[in-house]
Amino acid sequence: MFAPPEGTARTSLETNEWFRGAVRVPEHEVRRLVPRESPVTSPDGPLSPADTALLETLVLQAPVAFAFYGTDLRYRRINRMLAEINGLPMADHVGQLPSELLGDLGAKIEERLREVLDTGQVVVDEHFSAQSPVTGQRRYYSSQWFPARNPGGEVLGVAVLVSDITERRRADAALRRSAERTEALQRATAALGEALTVDDVRRVVAEAARTAAGAREATVVLEGERPPPASARTRVSVDLSVARGGLGTLVLEFDEPVDEDEDAFLGALGGQCSIALERARLYERERETAVTLQRSLLPDRLPEVPGLEIAASFRAGSVDADVGGDWYDVFALPDGRLVLVVGDVMGKGVPAAAGMGRLRSALRALAHANPLPEAVLTGLDRVFTATEDADQIATLVYLLVNPVARRAAVGGAGHLPLVLHRVGREPELVDAGSGSTPLGWAEPRVQRTLELGPGDLLLGMTDGLVERRGRDLDVGLNEVLRLVGRGGGSLDDLVAAVGSELLTDTRGRDDATILAVRFAT
Repeated sequence: MFAPPEGTARTSLETNEWFRGAVRVPEHEVRRLVPRESPVTSPDGPLSPADTALLETLVLQAPVAFAFYGTDLRYRRINRMLAEINGLPMADHVGQLPSELLGDLGAKIEERLREVLDTGQVVVDEHFSAQSPVTGQRRYYSSQWFPARNPGGEVLGVAVLVSDITERRRADAALRRSAERTEALQRATAALGEALTVDDVRRVVAEAARTAAGAREATVVLEGERPPPASARTRVSVDLSVARGGLGTLVLEFDEPVDEDEDAFLGALGGQCSIALERARLYERERETAVTLQRSLLPDRLPEVPGLEIAASFRAGSVDADVGGDWYDVFALPDGRLVLVVGDVMGKGVPAAAGMGRLRSALRALAHANPLPEAVLTGLDRVFTATEDADQIATLVYLLVNPVARRAAVGGAGHLPLVLHRVGREPELVDAGSGSTPLGWAEPRVQRTLELGPGDLLLGMTDGLVERRGRDLDVGLNEVLRLVGRGGGSLDDLVAAVGSELLTDTRGRDDATILAVRFAT
């Protein structure tokens, strides 16, 4: 495309001077457009026949589309390239208005011509677009519109240089689209890495397919599931498989046909989906096994003891939280005393649940031999050291309750305090070993005795009830005190109310256990 020499300033005056010298209107054209007495000159003098011939050749054969318009907006000259863009012979243009030949495109051309004639300034338009009169497709052009002046400075018309940049724009758009898809795939991969369940995978993949590939619908159909009903849209199916075999199909629907680039993106998305699905299915199977084992080790029902009211609650954590070893146990001894325990084996999955089972069994055996808290806790330290991994951590609070004497011996190993609510008083926290070490960290175990009256209540819990990310533990404990102090109704109602208000279905919530005992009035 014609342009001023490198480094030339682009003021309108300088551009016009360059235009008259380097791409001058042919001599015979100037003679038609200016008075006869006006000499046909370049900045260095009159044009020679050779100059005129050269200029004529440049105008007609230049590898850039060119046209010259009179002040009446009608075509005076046009080269073959621009005529082909317009889909008309060169001769058909001369003397015609653009709007007479090219419709909406012509109207846009006339707008530019009037702008140049009104301002006398060069107009550069990098985003000129119109529907092609030849193909009917939208084409994009880079255009430069110059006011052409005679040596006296009078505007004779407007010259335009036009480059079709449609393919360049398409290439740039394709490059941007490719970068966007790559970024979208990276985001989807990161999100799939955090997708723990099959439902999480379905949600992430559907969102990525809609936002990055423009899919109207996206459905993960596992083996054995029925695909969504067919519609009038374009349907694309991507097989989902891993080394062990097929998992299902990713079914997508589009309003338009899918191009090769989108097809490649969907294939890559399908690959990431397959990996995430396999991981999610393994996680769900392990989690289900752990939850089943955990629940099987909890008491089927609570014992009925005269003079005592007992209530308990266990709630598994949210689906994206690790299955741990939260547990509780309640059992009566042959002499009529009652043992109540709330514990937490840290860790996740089947190993944590299995560790909880071993701890529960050992505690029952030790309690039947010597039920005092300090003796049971000391024995558990030895058992835990012998059977569990060095990095395993377990805490618990242990109560030995005498319902006749209305007395409770309490001990703990690194666990949360108990809540004690005496009739007519505000609830308080009672240290049950919260300042001591977890099991297996040998230290002298101690116990304390609480004298209780009719209606007095003790409540133990695990940290899943009161701990939240970004919230101090004391805030949760104070909430428990407030809810216990509100009282009212049966002990089952109270435990249910504490759980309902503190255990919302927030993402990442851990297992939570509550165990309470109240002396009859």
